[in-house]
Amino acid sequence: MNMPKTTSRGIQEADVWAAADALIAQGLRPTIERVRQHIGRGSPNTVSPMLENWFATLGRRLGVAGEQSPSATASVPDPVLHMAQQLWSAAQEEAEQSATAALAQREAALQVAEAEQLLQKEQLAQREATMQAQKEAMHQALQLAQGQAQDLSRRLDEMQLQLQDRDGRMEELREALAQASRQKEALQQKHGEEIQAAALERQRMAEQYAGNERHMLNEVDRARQELANAKKSAQDQERKAETRHQELQTRLERSEQEILNLHTQLQAAQNAAALAQERAADIKSLLEAQQRLAAGSGTQEAAALSPAGARKSNPSAARRSMLRVRDRRTQR
Repeated sequence: MNMPKTTSRGIQEADVWAAADALIAQGLRPTIERVRQHIGRGSPNTVSPMLENWFATLGRRLGVAGEQSPSATASVPDPVLHMAQQLWSAAQEEAEQSATAALAQREAALQVAEAEQLLQKEQLAQREATMQAQKEAMHQALQLAQGQAQDLSRRLDEMQLQLQDRDGRMEELREALAQASRQKEALQQKHGEEIQAAALERQRMAEQYAGNERHMLNEVDRARQELANAKKSAQDQERKAETRHQELQTRLERSEQEILNLHTQLQAAQNAAALAQERAADIKSLLEAQQRLAAGSGTQEAAALSPAGARKSNPSAARRSMLRVRDRRTQR
């Protein structure tokens, strides 16, 4: 222990040390102003170096700084020593509890994120299977429509090109979704590394705690602030990744709706093809009727009174048939 010093103003180092011990016994942290008030005199320039010497020897006197001088321990009053050791133990216990709670909370959050990611992958696989089945069904319907109506082949080819374009867009969306998942995993890994680094930093600070109390408190505050900043940054990045994931999900749902619309258009094309076939059948029936009428007029020339009436009635029947075809087209 340093020998007591006497200044020109009459304040001894023992007076400063005794005042600091008394403040510790009261549960107060010794400061220059508190020591001056306790002594009742002395300038800050005089008290400051003596108080620094008191802090420098505090670790050895409390038994937490490696080698311990028996004379230094004996010079500290028992109540002061007991109070200081309790404060030291409480500070260490609180730091360990805070670190343990923070690590447990991070591990729980990572487990929840992994479960959500697994569920999203399963949902994506189911949607891909459904979309593949829809694609095959639409392809078969497209081939059937092309065989039914020659004049609809151009539109059906365009639909096939549109389906291929949708497939390309869906592949891009799946790749973007996978990339977002990889980014999310990278953020989680980075977050874990930051937590581990913060834990190592706290451990290093605890092992190197041999200086004065003020320096130690400043270092602890700085480590906590860095951990808080890292936590905030990781949360911001996770929110951005989640927002990107939602955007990709919305685009995927929009593409599914477009495919459903194409299926509806394909059904309309099939109906149009069926209508064209019916029209062709009606026209064919009309032509056959006209041919039969033309053939029948040659065989009935031997009749005496009926030829003019037959020729008059057969064109009328043809006109009525054409009118029925036109009315049927208008109704459809």
